[in-house]
Amino acid sequence: MKELLDERNQKLWDEISEYYEVEFIDSSNGEYGCYTESKNVVFTINKNNMCKDSFTHEMLHAYLKIHEFYIGNSIYLTLSGSKLFSSILSPLLIDHIGNCLDHIKMLPLYLELGFERQKFIQDYFEYKCTTEELRNFEKSYRTGKKINLEAVDPYIGRLVAILCDPNDKFNYSNELKRLRKVDDLLYRIIERLINHTKEIKLVDRKPFEDCYRTVSGNFYNNLKVWATQNKLTA
Repeated sequence: MKELLDERNQKLWDEISEYYEVEFIDSSNGEYGCYTESKNVVFTINKNNMCKDSFTHEMLHAYLKIHEFYIGNSIYLTLSGSKLFSSILSPLLIDHIGNCLDHIKMLPLYLELGFERQKFIQDYFEYKCTTEELRNFEKSYRTGKKINLEAVDPYIGRLVAILCDPNDKFNYSNELKRLRKVDDLLYRIIERLINHTKEIKLVDRKPFEDCYRTVSGNFYNNLKVWATQNKLTA
């Protein structure tokens, strides 16, 4: 443990280890990970690359659960009750959305602890959209007024990846402008989902203030409006 802790993340570790029964397993692919269930947490670590930054990232995932932020699971449960949305939005996409929304809450905490932005995620230096992807959306997302439902999942996934990218050196203004033209309403729904997530308090939240359930509920209601306006069917 000494290789994974220092004065920056010791307090965070103390909170994690006080709340959870902690288990460590060695990574099979070199990546760090975190799995929580009730008051148990399993951290996957790379014993050949003991990285404080990566471990702190995973501890922050667990920290969110301590403070009752379950956005990914809430979105999954909310959308799984819809025949339409569960058919066009894959579990992989919903997992991606939940992970990115977690990152939205984690990044400010990570930086406040004194860790380097560049080490927040493994693909930090990877540009999150290609010219070919944009052209495919512009070409195949709609046929006349009809939306190609198979394109909705990758469209949302790409948009979320861009809007949640922690690399503040990338300029996505052109890509976002073109993606918004593809589906203005859905673009605004995803943008609102992310901004609403940013507004949620992790500590000192009053009972009348929004929480992760409010975010997922509003997201679902906004998607219903989008589906109605586009006359979608499963």
